[in-house]
Amino acid sequence: MSGMRTACLPRVMIAAEKSGQGKTLLTCVLLSLLMDMGVEAQGFKCGPDYIDPMYHCYVTGRPSCNLDSFLARERNLTGILGRHGEAPAD
Repeated sequence: MSGMRTACLPRVMIAAEKSGQGKTLLTCVLLSLLMDMGVEAQGFKCGPDYIDPMYHCYVTGRPSCNLDSFLARERNLTGILGRHGEAPAD
């Protein structure tokens, strides 16, 4: 794998067994706290939901991306995470 760039991308996954469990609220609170601490937080969504990414964008000012393995191949998901998971250049 020479020539491949690797990076350590700290991440957290918020999950629950069904809807209405507070995942979106908790995610937005965490994103907001990270932004308040000066961390360039990035929201991601898994699944066919268009509301959550709008909330993520509202909190962070950055578009939220979908990482649904049903809708995309692993290599595409890895590319999305790599492109959007990195901190913006100063």
